[in-house]
Amino acid sequence: MKEGAILFMKDEKIGGMKMARRKSITKKLRFEVFKRDSFTCQYCGRMAPDVVLEVDHVNPVADGGDNDIMNLITSCFDCNRGKGKRKLTERDEIKKQQEQLKALNEKREQLKMVLEWREELAHFENEQVQEVESLFYGYTESSFTTHGNEKVKKWIKEFGLIEVLDCTEISIAQYFNENDKKSISKTFDYIPRICNMRKRQKENPMLQKQNYIKGILKNRLHYMNERKFWSIICKMKEEHFEYIKEVALECENWTDFVDYVSDYYDYLGDDNG
Repeated sequence: MKEGAILFMKDEKIGGMKMARRKSITKKLRFEVFKRDSFTCQYCGRMAPDVVLEVDHVNPVADGGDNDIMNLITSCFDCNRGKGKRKLTERDEIKKQQEQLKALNEKREQLKMVLEWREELAHFENEQVQEVESLFYGYTESSFTTHGNEKVKKWIKEFGLIEVLDCTEISIAQYFNENDKKSISKTFDYIPRICNMRKRQKENPMLQKQNYIKGILKNRLHYMNERKFWSIICKMKEEHFEYIKEVALECENWTDFVDYVSDYYDYLGDDNG
C-alpha cells in the first residue's frame, strides 16, 4: 500500500531497514488539497460524495516525500488502496506540479488586479464626489461631511454623475438662500428628491404635466387635498391637459376644481360609451 497521509518523524530499525513514525496530515491541509483538486480523485476522476476521498503523496513518504501541499494529491479510497489505481508517471507528476504552480500564480495575479481595480474604483468615486462638492461649495461655501460624501456616492451610483450635478444646480436655485444658513441642509437634502422626481418624469412623461397643474393649484388656492388631487389627476391623458390646466387657472376654490374635472371625465366617459 502506498503511503498516503503520513510523514516519517523518528527513525526505527525494522528488519535491518530504517523506518519512521508517521505524522498525520492536518484537517486544514487535507481540506486545502481537496479544494485545489475540486474534490475529485486525480487518478480515476470520480468525485465526492460518490466516493470517499483521501490525500495521497505524489512522491511516496518512503522515497522522501513530505507533507508539502505540492506533494499531496486527492485520491479516492480505492485508488489510494491500489484497487484499479492508475499511477502517475514521473512526467505526469512534473506536469501536474507545473499546472498547479501556474494556477496558483494566476490566482495571485488576478487577486492583485482585483485589489488594484478596487483602489482605482474608490479613487474614481472620490473624484466624482469632489465634482459635486465643488459645485455645491461654489454657491454655498459649505463642504460635505464624511457622511455626506457617502450619501453622494450612493446618489451617483443610482442616478449617474451628470444627473446629480444637474439636480444639485436645480436644488441650489430653488432652495438655497445665502441669508439663511438652514437652507444649506435643505438644499443638500433635496438633491436626491429632485433626482427621483426627474427619474419618474422620464419613466412617465405625464407626471411633469400633472405636477405642473399641482403647482398652479398650490399657488392659487388656499387649500387643496393632495391625496384627492392624485386620485383625480391620475386619469389625465395628453389630450386632457389643456382643459384641466385652464380649470386650474380659473377655478375659485378646490371644490370647483374637483367638480369641473369630475364632470369633464364623466362627459368623456358618456361620449365614448
